[in-house]
Amino acid sequence: MNRKRYKGMVPFVLAIMLTVTMVLAGCAGKEANQPASGTSTASSSSSASESPSEAPKLEPAVLTWYFPGGVQAGQAEVEAAMNKILQEKINATIQLKPTDWGEYDQKLQLMNASGESYDLAFTANWMNNYYTNVSKDVFLPLDDLLDQYAPTIMKTIPQMGWDALKVNGKKYAIPNYQIWAKTDAVTFQKGLLESTGFNADTVKTFADIEPFLAAVKESHPDLYPFQVTKGNFGGTLNVSYGYDEAAGRNIPGVVRLDDSSLQVVNQFESEAYKNHLTLMRSWFQKGYIRKDAATLSDDSADFAAGKYASFLSGNLKPGGESETAAKLEGREVKDVALSKPYLLTSSIIATMTAVSKSSKNPERAIMFLDLLYSDKELFNTLAHGIEGKHYNKLDDVTVEAIIDGGYAPNADWLYGNQFSGYYRKGQQPGIWEETIALNNSAAPSPLIGFNFDPAPVKSELAQTATVTDQYIPMLETGSVDPEKYLPEFIDKLKKAGSDKIVAEIQKQIDAWKK
Repeated sequence: MNRKRYKGMVPFVLAIMLTVTMVLAGCAGKEANQPASGTSTASSSSSASESPSEAPKLEPAVLTWYFPGGVQAGQAEVEAAMNKILQEKINATIQLKPTDWGEYDQKLQLMNASGESYDLAFTANWMNNYYTNVSKDVFLPLDDLLDQYAPTIMKTIPQMGWDALKVNGKKYAIPNYQIWAKTDAVTFQKGLLESTGFNADTVKTFADIEPFLAAVKESHPDLYPFQVTKGNFGGTLNVSYGYDEAAGRNIPGVVRLDDSSLQVVNQFESEAYKNHLTLMRSWFQKGYIRKDAATLSDDSADFAAGKYASFLSGNLKPGGESETAAKLEGREVKDVALSKPYLLTSSIIATMTAVSKSSKNPERAIMFLDLLYSDKELFNTLAHGIEGKHYNKLDDVTVEAIIDGGYAPNADWLYGNQFSGYYRKGQQPGIWEETIALNNSAAPSPLIGFNFDPAPVKSELAQTATVTDQYIPMLETGSVDPEKYLPEFIDKLKKAGSDKIVAEIQKQIDAWKK
């Protein structure tokens, strides 16, 4: 670890004591450091990465963690329960900072530009862009910190996870351990499938859902047939359209999954993208998409109330239908795959947590993240809340959210190791192992393992991001005519440097192939 950089944050003597404690914790038993199985989730306690007797010797630290999502009514109670554990083990407290989905990117951009101090943030290829933030020197390189303060994380994350996120050989984030294989899918409310008589098994492509949308519009005029808004696109269709993102969501530059030559193209100039926008425009004009979709940042209340008949799943996974049903306050759903599963660099880096360079306590931030992997009580408190108040146990490994309990974020995938969590009602014990097996068996993208270095096109990335932020919400919600606005969008992208970005990606891929 670079001790000059962190001098004063943790005294030298304490650093030695912490290291010894870490070693002792690492010897405490391999079982606590393994992903939870159908039976191991029964343990609500945990192995500690720090001895409670050593924790008071650390100076108190307050950590802030930003991630997308709505503020839960019971958040203060959950924070208090989490902080009771954290104060005992690492003498720290956490302040959870969920931010509306449609505002998260802008919020973090403003914070980073102003130099506002924070500790942890959700980052991905599709939100709070990982590569862009690395190029702007926003995130702290974590290699030394992980080696010293995160024994459980280092033992849990498979090497392919680290290989996927490295930039110039360095780790700037920690991948959340959950579904990594990418399968595009669409989700239907099961009750509406029955009432409309639509056979979901006939769906093979995204366009095939239109008869269902028409039927819902006809028979349930109080509902929105399909969900897509500025704040919640619900996923992407890159795999079903046959390509892998090379540098991140909404950054020009993709490679066809069936192209062994790895030729990089601008997806926004493709015929597939134009056809998709034309379809969305048609749906918008037919009333299948809400009229305020392009400007609506937060539709979580409508989503929970079951106002949407269908939506993109984001990613098909074992147990996913039960998770979605929980978000819809118990309404059953049916997921339909639109592609086969692929393992992508972009799907592995789709959910990560980074440490800000502005953090005043980077060591403690990493200790906290490691506890989310080793301490099941801490993880499940964050994921499910407080037993008896926010959820009830159905058995040793399965829980059910209490309706109107005040805390049900249903976002385990945002936090650390999802395989440490309880199963939800309707999920079969063993789906964590199924998910890990799916990660290991999915067809690899020809780009798997390629890591884009954004530094050479730092300015162009910033300029094109301004353009995509302006045009994508109105185009992909169908709110404007693509015949007029798509050429305008492409022209502005070119002026912002999209051709240079594509050329740089190609250059790096060619070098990587060799």
